[in-house]
Amino acid sequence: MHILIVEDDAITRHLLENKLVQLGYTVDSAQNGTEAWAKLNSAPFDMVISDWSMPEMDGLELFKRIRNADFKRYIYLILVTAHNTKGDIVSGLVSGADDYITKPINMEEFRARVEIGAKIVQLERKATDRYNYIKKNYFQTIHMFTNLIEVFDEELGGHCRRVGELSLKLAKLHPDVSENDLPIVEAAGLLHDIGMIGLPSGLLSKKRTEMNGDERQLYLSHPVSGEIILNEIDLLRPIAKLVRAHHEQYNGRGFPDGLDNSEIPLLAKIVSAASVYDNIVHKGKVSLENIPDSLQRLRGYQLDPDITDHLMEINLEKIQEEERKEFFELEIDDLQEGMMLAGNIRTKTGAFVMPANTQLTNNGIEKLKNCRKIASIGNKTFVYKWSVRG
Repeated sequence: MHILIVEDDAITRHLLENKLVQLGYTVDSAQNGTEAWAKLNSAPFDMVISDWSMPEMDGLELFKRIRNADFKRYIYLILVTAHNTKGDIVSGLVSGADDYITKPINMEEFRARVEIGAKIVQLERKATDRYNYIKKNYFQTIHMFTNLIEVFDEELGGHCRRVGELSLKLAKLHPDVSENDLPIVEAAGLLHDIGMIGLPSGLLSKKRTEMNGDERQLYLSHPVSGEIILNEIDLLRPIAKLVRAHHEQYNGRGFPDGLDNSEIPLLAKIVSAASVYDNIVHKGKVSLENIPDSLQRLRGYQLDPDITDHLMEINLEKIQEEERKEFFELEIDDLQEGMMLAGNIRTKTGAFVMPANTQLTNNGIEKLKNCRKIASIGNKTFVYKWSVRG
């Protein structure tokens, strides 16, 4: 247990240091909040015991900074103060203190409060270790299932990966989605079509209007099959119900349960919207510029209106990103190492010389210059604007 004592009075500081060392703790000290803050940012501490009134930075300001910082571990804070009114104590606790000790310090009370803090820190560490273990297993399981989908069908696997990524983006835009929901909605997007595993391979490439009766029934069962698969693992049960609901529609005409807007879980609506968008882009081959027309036809009918609006935002960002992929036309002599070709380079007879998206090296530039010298290629080429330095 590594403890930092922050006290401007040298006698008190040494007294507390000696007591903690006797109790078996590793101790460091600082004379004020400014010095303590520097030490906290250079070494890990489990506990900080700080006086309230100090020059440069007092204990309250130090504790506020600690609580607002992004330290990897929780730091237990004890405030030492001569201010002992109810209002003072509340101010100390509001600043982030876990406990307080009033002056003059009773050393037995000091020992007891430090030991309580140490036990809480140890429990917090155990809980964190347990959480990290569960989190690691959770993501390993998600990764395993995602790979399984991709092995079963590469195109389906690509769709699921894209839907997982887009679901996460949509969730971050939605005001009613909490930080804790983000890994759940991402995993649900990644695994939403896991129920497709085991369906005849030819069925995956068919539109629903092309399926016969038996094929249609098989297809309509895949959300339920996905729920059954994921329900076998306790960690994935929150995801399972979202997978079951990802084909439900805002108007209540979806499947398997015919749920309407108020009955469909919000995260399932997000996954559904992400899946529909990806199918429009990759299966429907609709251009980004024309996607808003497709989404407007589904808004308030199949898809939640608010989520559809967020999809529009993301689609606009993609259009703008494509527009930023501008290029310069440069002469071969003006090419520099690090630039990236924006188009294939071919000889005048059509023979391939260098592919688009090649990042140029000095050797590559020399190759192009040599080709230009023998008049097999022209004197100009295109490079991406963003790859041009200066």
